[in-house]
Amino acid sequence: MKAEKPTIPRCAPEGTRWTGGPIEWFRITLKVKSEDIVPDEVSRFFGCEPDVSQQKDKPILRDDGTVKRVPKFGYWNMVISPEDTDEWDCCEAAMALLDRLPTDIDSWLSVSSKYPVGIVFALSMDSSNKGFSFSNQFLKYVGDRGINLEFDIYHEED
Repeated sequence: MKAEKPTIPRCAPEGTRWTGGPIEWFRITLKVKSEDIVPDEVSRFFGCEPDVSQQKDKPILRDDGTVKRVPKFGYWNMVISPEDTDEWDCCEAAMALLDRLPTDIDSWLSVSSKYPVGIVFALSMDSSNKGFSFSNQFLKYVGDRGINLEFDIYHEED
């Protein structure tokens, strides 16, 4: 963890409603998705296996060997969630995920020139006005590698 997570002051009166501060929960997915993707090919480019993958028309089987479903598209995904890291900052957590992959641009461009590559930030807020930022170094890193950024933001009202 690069920096300690900000916390709500303990001296606040009971029932105080807080706004602002960091996002409470996230799940970050590096997603390579395409109708014609071959997950084993992406694994060869990156030199590692995905957390989850599927290939179009290749049946997904149940534990008993019967067909659960036949995918209409393919993907290769790596995921980091709060259970995987003590990092609370979205930018730092995304870099922790990317640190599991090669840093050389050629490997990335081999994949991103053939398939769409993105990082999906699934964010959840328990109050309004939460946020995070990306450093210019992070934006350059993902931009140089042809990685798109996507966001799914959830907020549940009381």
